Amino acid sequence: MSSRVFRLPALAYGIVLVVAFCVTVFAPGPRSGVNGERASALDSPLWWLVYLLPIAAAVFIARTATIVDDAGITVRALLGRRRLPWGDVRGLSVTGRSVYAVADDGAVRLPCVRVSDLAALSGASGGHVPQLAEAPPKYAPSRHPRR
Repeated sequence: MSSRVFRLPALAYGIVLVVAFCVTVFAPGPRSGVNGERASALDSPLWWLVYLLPIAAAVFIARTATIVDDAGITVRALLGRRRLPWGDVRGLSVTGRSVYAVADDGAVRLPCVRVSDLAALSGASGGHVPQLAEAPPKYAPSRHPRR
């Protein structure tokens, strides 16, 4: 039984670290207290609220995924999970850069699945999706002037 998990790249956690560094500017810092005493940033009970955004982003990155196996497709979102057995899936649809699984009750967006991942998705489906050719790699344009 082969399964494939499509998720956001690990580099996305680097963005979370940058956001956490940037919101630190808004965290309350040490201020002068009464009689020249230095107050600690931890004296404020709400100092940690500025870190809710990076924490929520990290949870979103860790949670969001599409899992394809012989039994069906599982779509994991931030606050839920939906299982689509292959018997309920009519096909796949591509709109722009998004890939959708068309089910009996409507289309379900497959997060983290790109058009270039369709060959891997069909391979993990156990024959439920026709085998597709691998997408050709895209190379950077040449910097040599045209003649």
